[in-house]
Amino acid sequence: MNTFMSMKFVAVLVLLTLVAGIFLLHKRSVAQEKVSEFGTYRGYSKAIYDGARRTSDYLTLANGTKLAYDLILPTGKGLPAEGRLPVLFKYTPYLRTFTIFDKNGNNIIADLFDLGWKEKVMLRIRYWISDQGRFMDPLFRTRWLKNMVKHGYAVIVVERPGTGASFGRLNPSFEAGAREVNEILNWIATQEWCDGNIGMYGDSWQGQIQFSAASTGNRHLKAIFPASTWLDNYTGSLYPGGVYNKGFGNFFIWSQKFLNSNVITPVDRDKDGELLAQARVERGSATVGEKFTEVFRQFRFRDSTTPEGYKIWLDSMAHPPFMNGVNLAGIPTYMVAGWYDLFVRDMFLLYANLSGPKRLLVRPLDHSSIEKNQFDLDFGAEAHRWFDYWLKGIDNGIMDEPPIHYYLLGSPAKEAWKTADAWPLQNQERKNFYFGPAFLSEPPSASDIFDTYRVDYSTTTGNLSRWTAVNWGHKYPNMRANDAKALTYTTAPLESHVQIIGHPVVHVWLRSDAPDLDVFVYLEEVDEDGNSTYVTEGNLRSSHRALGKASFENLGLPWHNHFQSELAVIPSGEPIKLVLDMLPTAYAFSKGKRIRLAITFADADNFDTPVIDPAPAVHLLRDKNHPSFIELPMLGSK
Repeated sequence: MNTFMSMKFVAVLVLLTLVAGIFLLHKRSVAQEKVSEFGTYRGYSKAIYDGARRTSDYLTLANGTKLAYDLILPTGKGLPAEGRLPVLFKYTPYLRTFTIFDKNGNNIIADLFDLGWKEKVMLRIRYWISDQGRFMDPLFRTRWLKNMVKHGYAVIVVERPGTGASFGRLNPSFEAGAREVNEILNWIATQEWCDGNIGMYGDSWQGQIQFSAASTGNRHLKAIFPASTWLDNYTGSLYPGGVYNKGFGNFFIWSQKFLNSNVITPVDRDKDGELLAQARVERGSATVGEKFTEVFRQFRFRDSTTPEGYKIWLDSMAHPPFMNGVNLAGIPTYMVAGWYDLFVRDMFLLYANLSGPKRLLVRPLDHSSIEKNQFDLDFGAEAHRWFDYWLKGIDNGIMDEPPIHYYLLGSPAKEAWKTADAWPLQNQERKNFYFGPAFLSEPPSASDIFDTYRVDYSTTTGNLSRWTAVNWGHKYPNMRANDAKALTYTTAPLESHVQIIGHPVVHVWLRSDAPDLDVFVYLEEVDEDGNSTYVTEGNLRSSHRALGKASFENLGLPWHNHFQSELAVIPSGEPIKLVLDMLPTAYAFSKGKRIRLAITFADADNFDTPVIDPAPAVHLLRDKNHPSFIELPMLGSK
């Protein structure tokens, strides 16, 4: 019996050894296989390092300003990498490293990141077992960087003047950012750990500064990877349609005050925080939050001018005047947008105005997740492919693919990713849907037809809209309740699937005794039970309705200057026409469902609309002389 059991044990052991060997051989063959396609990347380089080491210090600009930075170098078996490496660089006003736990062990970031109990527990465990557990460093905040470091990249994150542990005061202008980042690029290139090839990454303001860097033509900057940033910050985030975006504004001001609190991390040599304290004293109350409180509220028009003659939005916060420099430099640019992001229109406009090597990725996400691996995509694989190609010279084929990848919302996940060679899509058909009981493509033939509506200032898209989805995700409610308070125009059930891909444009005729109105339009999908799903939106303050001509490629969309000098009140009782584009989308409307356009005159949780008491009446005109309609960019039925 013992002999039999021994033989059986040996047989099992041999079998397990064979299985393990086969598995390892398969794993090795898979690892050696070269695959480079959208969202998948392996075999083109090796992960020759197994860890990373973070250090922090100050660099000094030519004007004497000391900027705090984190440097992360690869390690192998605990030893730092030798030789020079390509560098990934982020220039940020949002801190290089967060201090998660204060000296008493209290979690001080939970509110900013809306952490659930699982995340809090994991952070606490990490705090107990690791010396670095107090901190959220660049690799922890941007997870795909960890793999990049293992594959032989260095990472540096530098805090902008007047933020974090850096000295000085922040100058938000494009020109100032370009001067600073150009100087930093030259400094990085001289360091013993840099091989002279630098790429930049980051979203939002961290994406904007990459275009500032590109405009300098710095020879060390080989590629940029900006996510979710703006062409024009006036309409991009703060005054869409000329209406103050209080949802975003309130979040931004609160978050900046938070970022100037005790979450700031001193550099390594500042053990007692003395240098950090000096930096705080030097900038005083001129923090980003305090500065922008004034800018947001005081300068309400695109041509608003300071007493010194400086146009806030035109001279410091818009890209068009500087795009020539960007294009002359020709820095390869891979842009990342999200269909539910506040800057989605701007990303398409940036793409349209770039002449150098470029790529555009449009994800089914909002601002909060734009740089993360999510259900849709291995985002790190795309970053890796991009930087390997431009910083290491690895020919992985990324530039041979169609330049645009976009996610078709409302379609099965396995079929959702689509490609395009140009935007707008070349096979797009623009179809007009006229307002009326049938909401069909036939224009009206009758005269003097209108719908009467009493403005309801309680209408809203909720407090988790795209406008506040910065640190936490968006979550639109069933729009059915809001639709009940709105003017709505809905098609019959669709006889086939319909794809709307591009920029819807709304033409609406109004008549009212109110001197001004804020118009909000929502595109929605309605199911058989009457539930309504938000797809996209647009808005315009009526007094800003004057149409002009953009100074850059505007994709043929209606352009409003939003100049104070062009304001026009509503002539009492006389018709006015508003033309406005909605934020772009790519949405597959299912057979049997309906397309709806809902119109309101307030979004209580997100925009600052003045309340008129008593609420005014509005006539929406829809006759042959005043046809109100929406142009839908349709790919067609299938």
